[in-house]
Amino acid sequence: MATLIQKEPQVRVSHDFMQAYLYLPNPIMESYTRRDIDEALQKSGVIYGVQEDRIQELLENPIYNREVLIAQGDVSKDGIDGYYEYKFDVTFSKKPKVLPDGSVDYWSIKMVEIVTEGQEIAVYHKAVPGVDGMNLKGKPIFAKRGRDLVPLRGKGFERSEDGLSYKSLLDGKIEMKNERITILPVYEIYGDVDLSIGNIDFRGDVIVHGAVYSGVTVKATGTITIDGVVEGATIEAGKDIVLRSGVMGASRAVISTRGNISAKFFEYTRVHANGCIQADVFLNCQVSCGENIVLDGKKASIVGGEVGAIQGIVVNTLGSDGEVKTHVKIGNDASVRRRIKILKNKIQVEKANLEKIEGGLKILKDVKNDPRRTDLLRVKIRDTALLAEDTAELEKLENQIEQARGASIKVVGHVYPGVKVGIDDLEIQVKEEQEKLEFVRQLDKIVMCAI
Repeated sequence: MATLIQKEPQVRVSHDFMQAYLYLPNPIMESYTRRDIDEALQKSGVIYGVQEDRIQELLENPIYNREVLIAQGDVSKDGIDGYYEYKFDVTFSKKPKVLPDGSVDYWSIKMVEIVTEGQEIAVYHKAVPGVDGMNLKGKPIFAKRGRDLVPLRGKGFERSEDGLSYKSLLDGKIEMKNERITILPVYEIYGDVDLSIGNIDFRGDVIVHGAVYSGVTVKATGTITIDGVVEGATIEAGKDIVLRSGVMGASRAVISTRGNISAKFFEYTRVHANGCIQADVFLNCQVSCGENIVLDGKKASIVGGEVGAIQGIVVNTLGSDGEVKTHVKIGNDASVRRRIKILKNKIQVEKANLEKIEGGLKILKDVKNDPRRTDLLRVKIRDTALLAEDTAELEKLENQIEQARGASIKVVGHVYPGVKVGIDDLEIQVKEEQEKLEFVRQLDKIVMCAI
């Protein structure tokens, strides 16, 4: 007669060793004991996370021929890094918005973010520590640690004692650059600037919420924003200039900046920017630009005057149906290349002179209190400064030549007779009305390509 063999409990462990399931076959003779289950757990390697209450329940009320969860590991919970919540706008656009009808909204430009004294500018949220886990083998599962950030750097604000809040110490402009916050004074005028206000020369940013009248000079090392119309005034900035209502210059206005310029229009104005210029209209203006000029509004046009840029010009309408003489040019003329040649020769001579001076100083190095050595040192200091200055100018001009390569004048609307186009040292005259053209240089001539 065959002997009946009691079946054994089976334990299945998940592939990540985080869950264990007990399978109880129908017993042949007698019920399973706790010892049977413990032996099955031991064989499967489970030593942690065993659910004692569940096992006791299964012993009292068995569930056969079906897997039941009886062990669960501890899942690790990654920490969260600390972070700053900024209470000021750090992503505003400095470019005007083109509206659906093709016009340009210069009031959409935002150059400055203003804060007031005592205003909270940032809140720090501390790192949340991670929680380690454990698998069924008793092996720890390490969580990612939440890391705290270093305190904010900069000036013009203070940090609370608990290190969680930052507040402005003054009314002014706030900006963030390279993870550093700076709050600087802003000269803000809620009205017009005329001779009763006088000239403005401010170290920082200037905001005028009115007009600037003739005879006034406004200078700033930072940005200048003017809401009203500028008349025959002088505006000079170390950074960008925004003229929301344009300039009626009456041949007396001068607008100059080391940065970029955005303006609704310019009439009878001298304009210079080291960076880019964006506007709707140039009417009889003298304009020079170190980068690009863009007039891309629906009615954007250049009429009369002389407008030049190094890297290119984009305009809707060039000239007028009245055939007003209009000169536009891009690139570099022959004077720039002549200057580069002069500088190269000059630098070569300066380097040779410095080598001679170094030779003389070596000869006199052991001679004390010799006036010849003192004179040579003075000459060396002077010539070294001259060499550095000339080298910097040469690098700037060579870079300017490189930036102008491939530059073009693109007219997306009409170009009229009376327009003269220059690229580098070449010029052509437009003799008949045309539209949608791009003026480019090909070898020793300017060609007009359809766009």
